[in-house]
Amino acid sequence: MKNTKRLLTWILVAVLVVSTVALVACVDKPQTVELTELTLPEMKDNQMAVIIKNRNNTYTAHIVTLGGSGTDATTVEGVISYLVQQDMLTVDWTDSDTGKWLNDIGGLQPNADAHEYVAVYTSVEKDQGVGASATAYLIGDVTVGYSQYGVSGMSVENGAIIYFEIQTW
Repeated sequence: MKNTKRLLTWILVAVLVVSTVALVACVDKPQTVELTELTLPEMKDNQMAVIIKNRNNTYTAHIVTLGGSGTDATTVEGVISYLVQQDMLTVDWTDSDTGKWLNDIGGLQPNADAHEYVAVYTSVEKDQGVGASATAYLIGDVTVGYSQYGVSGMSVENGAIIYFEIQTW
């Protein structure tokens, strides 16, 4: 009887360990890729990327799965918060009347004395600025345009590219 209890206990422990490993394996963690030039990282159909241009002209791309075992965020602010929760990204932002003001994202800090700020670009067309002054980049075959919204109002969707870099005014 004593051996039977011990055997059943070990079987239960083994089942719990296997179940826990299976659950953890199902969570689709974000991935970070370092890029030497501005290119599209590899993504699945249900993923998007947050790309940051570093001061040394390299790029850090965070690939995030939307929905399912990834994040249910619907805004760029939500995706950034998700990356922070996953210990993949650091951010310092300030609330303002127009939304979040980025003081630092992924170690990219603008120098106010040099009139720098963090510019935000998006591949989501409805969030892009319009007119002659709206700048854009071509990343692979995807156009990212200067966002007319802050991160709190910017949309995310499968295949979206959100791009951050320092600019001056």
